[in-house]
Amino acid sequence: MLQTITKEDARFCASVVKEIALAQGIVRDPAAIGRLTATVARLYNRGMRDRAELLKAALESATSEQGTPLRA
Repeated sequence: MLQTITKEDARFCASVVKEIALAQGIVRDPAAIGRLTATVARLYNRGMRDRAELLKAALESATSEQGTPLRA
């Protein structure tokens, strides 16, 4: 069953996406942002709530899915 997320959950995930996007220089790449957002949401839904852990796992997951870093 799907669980509804709160505004705070959404803001938390969005801040993680923004931080990674800024660090990787992909702020203006909608496709990369979409992939990153899906990755962060998937990890968050699996129970990853620690910010540092989520940042690291999202970056590693997104990088491994693409085979290369997010930044072109």
